[in-house]
Amino acid sequence: MAAVARATASSRALTKSLPLLGRLPKLSSAPTHSARALGIVRAFSALVSPPSRAVVYEQQVVEVPPVLVKENDVCVRMLAAPINPSDINSIEGVYPVRPQLPAVRGREGVGEVHLVGSAVKDLSPGDLVIPSPLSFGTWQTYIVKDQSVWQKFDKNSPIEYAATISINPPIALRMLEDYTSLEPRDSIVQNGATSMVGRCLIQIVKSCGIHSINVIRDRCSLESFQ
Repeated sequence: MAAVARATASSRALTKSLPLLGRLPKLSSAPTHSARALGIVRAFSALVSPPSRAVVYEQQVVEVPPVLVKENDVCVRMLAAPINPSDINSIEGVYPVRPQLPAVRGREGVGEVHLVGSAVKDLSPGDLVIPSPLSFGTWQTYIVKDQSVWQKFDKNSPIEYAATISINPPIALRMLEDYTSLEPRDSIVQNGATSMVGRCLIQIVKSCGIHSINVIRDRCSLESFQ
């Protein structure tokens, strides 16, 4: 297993060789930069579009039937939808992309096709699907959207894998492919390695014969990470 060091850095860095580490911020200053950057993002977001506030006058639980589908629509019964940090940011009003309100949250998940419109040819009831591109609204029992939103997924895949494949694994892959060219026996360094993106990155580079040096947050248990 790659060497693991403890630190409080919260940003991630990816590099091909150790001499490039000089370009990274010092670990002791990383939390300050991270906190300052988050403060700037929150302030800018509040200036451009103040966080919304909701007042609940009455709350009821009502059973409603699924919406009838149009010819190009697919009705999906959601099986699992995780809580991603971007979902929390969206609820807080600090995420750059916001849906038109009122809106149901949830950006990724997996569901089973329930009904299809008359013009839908590539999907059938019972198919396992994920939203692609990412779609707001996965935190509900049924979703009706155009067939172009849904991507068929292998039925034999574990539900928890399918529900969480849309955000973190692609980010890890883009980190590896977009900034440099890596070859077997190269080494990469990342911090925040116990995050889901960090764990995905470790698995990807291991399968490619690339060594990883992983800096973890001090709030994480080293034993659980190993």
